[in-house]
Parts: sequence; structure tokens; C-alpha cells
Amino acid sequence: MEKITDDTIRQTITSTLIEAFDAMMSMTLTAVEENAATGMNDNRMVGTIHFGGEVVGVMRFNLAEAFARTVTSAMLTIEADEIKSDGEINDVIGELANIVAGNLKTEFLNAGLTCVISTPSITSGSDFKIDPADIAPPLKFTFRQKDEYVWVELCAKEEIGAKAAMMSDLTSEALMERVAGVDIKTAIVNSVIDVFHTMLDMEVEAIQQVPESFTEEMRTVGSVTFAGDVDGLFNIQVNDDFGKEMTAAMLGRKVDEVESKEEVYDVIREVSNIIGGNLKSNFLDAGLFCALSTPAITNGRDFKVSPTHVIKTARFLFSHKEHIIIVEAGVKREKAAAAEGSDAAAEKSIQAEDVQPAVPAGTGSEVDQFKNLGLVMDIPLQVTVELGRSRKRINDVLKMGPGSVVELEQMEGEPVDILINQTLIAKGFVVVEKEKYGIRISEIVSRKERMKSMR
Repeated sequence: MEKITDDTIRQTITSTLIEAFDAMMSMTLTAVEENAATGMNDNRMVGTIHFGGEVVGVMRFNLAEAFARTVTSAMLTIEADEIKSDGEINDVIGELANIVAGNLKTEFLNAGLTCVISTPSITSGSDFKIDPADIAPPLKFTFRQKDEYVWVELCAKEEIGAKAAMMSDLTSEALMERVAGVDIKTAIVNSVIDVFHTMLDMEVEAIQQVPESFTEEMRTVGSVTFAGDVDGLFNIQVNDDFGKEMTAAMLGRKVDEVESKEEVYDVIREVSNIIGGNLKSNFLDAGLFCALSTPAITNGRDFKVSPTHVIKTARFLFSHKEHIIIVEAGVKREKAAAAEGSDAAAEKSIQAEDVQPAVPAGTGSEVDQFKNLGLVMDIPLQVTVELGRSRKRINDVLKMGPGSVVELEQMEGEPVDILINQTLIAKGFVVVEKEKYGIRISEIVSRKERMKSMR
């Protein structure tokens, strides 16, 4: 990369992870020189985040599943046996990946590189391989906490000039209303049937359930993510034997002439990219701007690819002869539910028989204090009060002068945000006492909300 150096990336990742583990889990993380992390052959978890815009790439946050459970219990300040579900672990690992990617995004923005990041997805299991994205030479970073390891991999490149709008000026409520207006189910079903027919000369049909005779064997999952006005995930999964048939059909060969898994991966990448691109077109037609990630490939026997709890996925099933195609897709619905006061909006555009409801993290006891608090009582912190924000075009900014009024999105009488070291910790109202401004705190945000504000 030209505008930002590898040393800057290394320093950002290192300082972010060490500070996050220290502040959130009271764990001491150390950067080490090992290129491969010990324990990565056991059950493991990988948090994946994609970059889009003038920075295109992927960041993966790897650790052993047992250590992920330890980290989750420390983050939520509960015992390991009090963790209620894998969803809680997924959310914590996703948030840690999000914090690192968010700080990297800030460095890219400071260097003049416009970009967005996707919502994290989590790959977990005991037998899988993630095929490296052919974007740029990967940068690898290894960290150790006692006998446990964390391994971060970043593969990214600059796409100067890719500044097509990825975020609109619409309010959250208006955005979610437009997302709810996109018929995602119809778009996916039509796109899958059309792509298999036109590209592979295969006739597929939508089915309601998997036949009892079907078994998942060695399989390949192609994934793309959306980021911008729309945060979402799309996966397509096929068994390896059908993947070879798809590749043979695409390349005009016989099945036994398909020579390598890389050829199969390339075909599944292409299929997932086209279907994801068609879905993106539906969002664009609705006035929703977003970036589509480079397709990711996961292959193995024992694994699953899941979004974090903010994305609610639906499963779509298709068949071609005796073969089964499994598609999962979902978009972020959190703001829609808040805007409409119910889950009704979340059901408008994805309607399927097999919806996988997400499990919220942190539903156990939340403790808003760090262990050993006395050790950090004298550390100075920067307190910032944010009255509001406004998005302006460059042309409007250049017209500003003395007397110009900048309208903020914040309404009169609404609480203002109170941030400590750029992290949202409370809300309050402006007061004036003895000719000085002050803030009367009305609400302390939860640990979960503080974690989100660190993205």
C-alpha cells in the first residue's frame, strides 16, 4: 500500500489488541515473532471483516475455541460455565475483530482513503481451511497470552478513485425502511435459478426442506458481505462432489478433468460474486449504497460460517438432481426494530421457512467495572461532549464563512453524547451554571453499547 505503511498497520493492530485485552479482559497480550500460532489445529474461531472502497481487503482474527470461551467469560465478567450459547462467544470475538478493523479504518481515513467495513462473520469448527484471498501479500501478526495465541491476518490493497458513494444522507429510520422494502427472498431465489441456468446450464429449483438422504460431506462455502447503507452477509454452500460438477460445467470439461480445488474455488467465488452482485443491484435500485466484498472461500468437513447477532439470517434451499444447494442471507436489522418499535420490519423482506434467530450477547449479568480498578485510577482521560453531527458536501463546506449556520442532526431537547477517549459512555443534557456550560448526566450506557461505540 502506498498511502499507509506496513509499520503503521502493525503499530495500529498491536496497540489496539494489547489495549483491548488489558482494558476489557484484564489480560496481558504480548506481540511475538511466531508466524504460525500454536493451537490453530484444534477447534478454532475466526472473526472476519471485509474492507470496501479505496481500501479493498479482508482482516481475520484467529484464536482457539477454548481461549475464545475464556476471553468471553472475562469480557462479560461471568464464569465460563455461565456462557449461555455459542452466540455470546461469536459476538465477543466479532466485537474484538471489529475494534481492530475499526481502528485500521480510522488510519486509512486519516491517510485520505475512503472505506467502509463489514459486520463481522464468524467461522468456527475443527476441520476447515479458509482459502486466502488473492488480493495482496498478507500481513500476519501473532500475539501470546500465557500459553494461548491470537493470530491476526490482513490482506488489503488500495483502490484509489473507488470513491463511489457508499453511504447516503438518509436517517437510520429511512435507511431501514428502504432495506425492508427490498424483496430479498425473491431476489435470491430468482438470481440462484438464473445464474445456474445461464452460467452452468443447470436447472435448479427452490425446495422447502432437505431430503433425508442428503448428508453434508466435504463442502465449500462461498461468502460475500455488504457494507455501507446495508450491512449483510450472503453464503452459498455445496458439497465438494457437486462443486466439481459445477466447475466442469463452467469450464466445458468432464468432471474427472477438473484438476485442482483452486479451480472449484474460483467457480464458487464467481457464482457467489454474481448472486451477491445481483442482490447489491436491488439495494442500489432502492437508493441504498453499499460495497460488495471480494468473495471468501471456506472448505472442510466440520465448520460453520455465522454472522454476529445483529444480522438475522434466513436459509434458502435449492436442488439440482440429487444435489443440494444451501444459501444463507441476512442484513442488519437492529435499527429497523428500534425505529418501528417491533420486529415487524425485520420480517418484511426476508421470509423463509428456516430462519435462524440470533442470540443476543450479554444477557447475563453485566458489570460495568473493570477488575483491579485501583491500578488505573490515576490515568488521565479525555472527556468530550458531542452536541451533534452533520454531513455536508465539499461544495457546501467551501461556501461556509462568518455567519454561516451549520445544522446538526441532533434535535433540540435531545440528550447529547458524552465520550471518554472517543468511546461513548453516557448521555446527558446541557445546563448553564454561573455563566459556565455543563452537562447533567441522564444515562450511563451499558458495556455492550460501549463496545459498539469503539468500532
